[in-house]
Amino acid sequence: MRILRELDYLLLAATLVMVLLGVTMIYSAAFHSDSTTVQTAWDRQAKFAFLALAVALAIVYIPDKVLYSIAHPLYFIGLLSLLAVLAWGTGDDAARWLRLGPLQLQPSELAKITTIIALARYLSDCNTEQVNAPRGFLGALCLTLVPIALIERQPDMGTAISFAAPLFPMLYWAGMRKLFIFIVVSPILSVICSFEPLWQGAAPYIFAAFVIGSTAAVHLLLGRLWLTVTLMGVNLSAGLITVFLWDNFLRPYQKVRIMTLLDPESDRLGSGWNIIQSKIAIGSGGLTGKGFLEGTQTKYEFLPAAHTDFIFSVVGEELGFVGALVVLALFFFLIARALHIGAMVKNRFYSLIAIGLASMLTFHVFINIGMTIGVMPVTGLPLPFLSSGGSSLLSNLIAVGLLLHIYTYRHEY
Repeated sequence: MRILRELDYLLLAATLVMVLLGVTMIYSAAFHSDSTTVQTAWDRQAKFAFLALAVALAIVYIPDKVLYSIAHPLYFIGLLSLLAVLAWGTGDDAARWLRLGPLQLQPSELAKITTIIALARYLSDCNTEQVNAPRGFLGALCLTLVPIALIERQPDMGTAISFAAPLFPMLYWAGMRKLFIFIVVSPILSVICSFEPLWQGAAPYIFAAFVIGSTAAVHLLLGRLWLTVTLMGVNLSAGLITVFLWDNFLRPYQKVRIMTLLDPESDRLGSGWNIIQSKIAIGSGGLTGKGFLEGTQTKYEFLPAAHTDFIFSVVGEELGFVGALVVLALFFFLIARALHIGAMVKNRFYSLIAIGLASMLTFHVFINIGMTIGVMPVTGLPLPFLSSGGSSLLSNLIAVGLLLHIYTYRHEY
């Protein structure tokens, strides 16, 4: 009875609305498809929703402190599942799924949750001084890099990158200084600043300005010569090896996605087709949309992967600006609620989990919706609760179950 009294019913209600909306829009996106598998996607999503909601509610009833004690075993189970995918995984273009009887699961989706829980356990055991020390940061980085490396081998670069999304928000919440976070992130910024196709001739000047400006700022704020010299060397090296990374690290389809983002009109009927059709679908929806089942881009199958990657395009076309705004408002509420729970809970471990889950949801929403409007590359990351995919839905509802559990025990130290 205590758990029922303490349950966050607003969070639960918003989640149920999102799940119901997702099943409805998947039905609409798949209604006119010639593929039986696509036509029944909404039915599979609904069945998975019932299963995932049961799991989420079961998590609420986990006794207090149990989650902390099983954080490390959960992490290793997640790693074992990723290793199992490399050995026995199935998939059309990449081995990303494991078949368990009648179910087909994508372990990388569930491993996101176990990694966040393990990170929260690690950081909650560190004080502020330890978090700001190199050893503390390297420990958190290793916990994140191991699953990233395993997922990149599948290959699934989009999902692999999403594992890094909760790392820095959780480090900040655990007490890492903002300047130190900037120092750690600066090599990545150097790569971006030196990427010639992005800046079209201005890359050398932007790269030089960033290296000089960041190095001077760090030296003025910290005054440590060894750190200043090291930072400059690392940033220069990161920028100079961008060409090597482009030629040897990225796969051909990943290069095509990046170049298509920069200029989708260069190959309208090829690599740019998805982004162009998605923007047409969203733009043609107008204020209130064309109506349920009436989206022309979806109906005539101009929009690829409408029920999965581009489900937000279906929302924009059929429900218009109003419908898209409602979806964004629901996501904003879920993320803001997760941050609120992380701020109010008295347990450091639980607080870090909530921040990690909020970061994960934010990253997925930003990348997927950005992809549909042409400001982010096509990565294949699903839109939480809306895109068709049982593993993604299960992972996101487990995240909600954890938030409900944390809210229930928010007064416990």
